[in-house]
This record gives sequence, structure tokens and C-alpha cells, in this order.
Amino acid sequence: MTTTLHAGSATSNITPPLGTAIPGGFRPQYAQDIDDELFAKALVIDNGETRIAMVTCDLIAVTQKIVDCTKARIATRCDIPPEHVMVNATHTHSAVAVANLLGVDEDTDYTDWVPLKIADAVELAVLRLRPARIGFASVNEDRISFHRRWHMKDGTVRMNPGVKHPDLIEPTGPIDPELAMMYVEGEDGSPISAVANFSLHYVGTDSGGAISADYFGHFFRLMRRYLGDECVPLLWNAASGEINNIDFSGRTKWTARGHRQAKKMANVLAGHMITELQFMEMHESLELAGAVGTLEFPRKAITPEDLQTAEKVLAAPVGTYDKYETGPFSWVVGQAIPKDRVDIYALECQRLAKLPEKMAAPVQVLRLGEAAIVALPGEVFVETGLNIKSQSSMNPLFVVSLANGYIGYICTDIALKEHGGYETWAAMSSLGGVGTAPAMEQLVFSLLRQMG
Repeated sequence: MTTTLHAGSATSNITPPLGTAIPGGFRPQYAQDIDDELFAKALVIDNGETRIAMVTCDLIAVTQKIVDCTKARIATRCDIPPEHVMVNATHTHSAVAVANLLGVDEDTDYTDWVPLKIADAVELAVLRLRPARIGFASVNEDRISFHRRWHMKDGTVRMNPGVKHPDLIEPTGPIDPELAMMYVEGEDGSPISAVANFSLHYVGTDSGGAISADYFGHFFRLMRRYLGDECVPLLWNAASGEINNIDFSGRTKWTARGHRQAKKMANVLAGHMITELQFMEMHESLELAGAVGTLEFPRKAITPEDLQTAEKVLAAPVGTYDKYETGPFSWVVGQAIPKDRVDIYALECQRLAKLPEKMAAPVQVLRLGEAAIVALPGEVFVETGLNIKSQSSMNPLFVVSLANGYIGYICTDIALKEHGGYETWAAMSSLGGVGTAPAMEQLVFSLLRQMG
């Protein structure tokens, strides 16, 4: 039996201090400025029997350590069980180093502190619970996102090959144009939260040395400008492992860059959201449920020869990797690793070799009436997101990447075995081997069946 819904939302500032390492590149950069503050943004929904919490962080990822600490504090202070809490990251590349990733070391002072602030957002949202209504909608927007992996005339697959490169053949896959939406308002019609779910990796900012929430932050501010500062907008990154804002075919000609372009793209999504919330059917009661399953997956194999090569590379002076330019590691398929990055992947080889050959990560499903949220622990390829949607009757189905932990890129098997390229290279940002994506899909289908 369902009763009247209650909902609450809140934010908590998670901006790091200046000087912190900024991830998202192959060499460390350090924060010298702050373009806009970073937030943890929480929405809590309660139907009188079940309470669920969703908290989105302006970070490149959330690690298992961060998530476990956050959920434990939420369970203690808010009495919400971990399986009913989703913690996810937007994937801004202008935040703070939350793990040892691609040449940038974890800021451990920050990762020890930030779970407290993320949990605070949920606790504050609980304090603001009030009678509420919820509506859902979905539209397609196919003009702002593009596949970044392309087949080339030399037989390789390349990420970001260059606009109108003469050797382009075609993208390796589709985009997902769906913009799924949820709107929560009080019984008096005042906005509580506006949630959007879209497949777009990130857009970019003006300076690699400035902290920013990227286009996710622009969406937050644009929606607040329309709905008011009491509303907490959330933008969830859908399956977008190979999806960005650059049309390499050259047919779409953007004139803006950095924050101007990020704001334009946020405006597109905000415009859809503002339009659709005028037509949503609002629900005063919903069934709520949550379940978490364990994804067991194989780590990419690191051979003894890989480790020998890694030692040789790391022993050589920086910039003298020419003889390794063809990509010396067993897990490289197709395109070679650029010589100026071979040392980074040598270090990643050593890191992966210390991890178990069989690994595990959480996969979560939250049900909200006829809608559902599928929360996945990495940068999921778009094909996997589309496969999950095609097998589900839930409407809408929110596929949320970078949730409840981080295992890096979750590539299709064909990408790992045949296509290769950056996303497939063995690293802490790409842990899973062949079979990871199919296993994850099957686990999601099982959890969705449990949800009814």
C-alpha cells in the first residue's frame, strides 16, 4: 500500500581548496582558481513505507571508499539502508582527484573529508521532507551529442580523431538521444527538484587550472534561475562512455567554446525540461523499492611480459619512449599508445597487476512507480545503455553512470577484442576485461525483474 509522498532536497558545498590536483588529463594540473563551486545535490523521496535517497556529486567519479563511507553515515544518521541510497558523480573533468587515475594521484585529505559533506546533503534533504508530487517525461534530443570513436581508413579505431579528418570512415556506434526527466514539487506547487538524465560525457571549460562543475553546473544554475533557489536540480550522466559534444563529421559547426558552449548545451536540456514539466502527470503516491546486486567481472589481464616492459619504460628518461611507440603491451589492440603516454600506462600496468584477477562492483536498481533508475559503477558505453533500455518496460528508465563506485570504462566486448583505442587500454580507469558489459546487462535485467 502506498501513502502520500513526501520529498525533500538540499545541497552541500564540496569545493576543494586551491592547490588540489585536478584529474581528467594525463598529467597533473593544480587548481589555481574556482570558476564555480562544486556541490553534492540530494533528493530524498518517502512514501510512508520506503525512503530512497539520490545524491549527485560534482566530481569526476565516486570511488567505492567514498560511497561506502557516505552510505554508512547516511544509514546511521538518516536510517536509510544502503540499497536505497544512490551516490553518483557527474563526471566533470574540472574537479578534484578522488583516486589514482592516469598520472594524477588521489587527494587523500579530500577523499577522507568529502563523504561527510555528501552525507550532509542527504541529511539536510531529510529535514526538508514535505508532502509532494512527482511527474516523469522523456523526449529525444539528437543535435548536441556525438560518438567520439571512429573507424579510420588504416583499420584502427580512434577516439577524438579530429574534425573532418581525411581518414574518417564512420563512428563505431550510435548515440542515445533520450532526455529522461523527473520533476518533484510540493503540494502547493513549489519546486523541490528537477532531474534530467542525458548521455553526454561532459562539455569543457575555459581553463584546465580552474575548478568547475562544467555543463552540469550550468544546468543547475539555469534551472534554479527559472524555478527558484529552493529547487535542487540534478543532471545525471547516462551511458556516455564514448559520447561527447564534438561532431567530427564537421556537419555541426559550433562557434562557442569552453563555458560559453557548456552553457549553451545546458540551455538546450533546461529548455526541454521547462517545457515538459508543464505537461507532466503528477503522482501523489508511488511504489518505492531498491535493490543492489554484485557484478563479478574479470580484471584486464597483465602478463609477466607486460610488467617487464613497464619496468623498462619507467626506467627510461622521460620522453625517450620512441621504440615503444607501437604499443608494447599485450592488451593493446589496433591504435598504438602515443609515445608521450606510454610511461603512464606502464605505471597503470603495475597498479592493475596488484589487484585481484576477479573483481566485484555494485549495480543498483531503484523503482519509482512505473519508472526506474539503473545505477552503474563506471563510464558505460552507450551500446550497453541502449541494450538495457530495450529490454525494460519501465518508463522512463534512467540509466545513471558513475554511480556507487568506479571501475572505469565499461567497454563492449567488440571494443576490447577488435576495435581497441583509448577507452580499452588497461588502467585504473578501465579495469574490466571481456565479458564485463554482458555480465552487467544480465545482472541489471535480473534486478529489474525483482522490481516487478
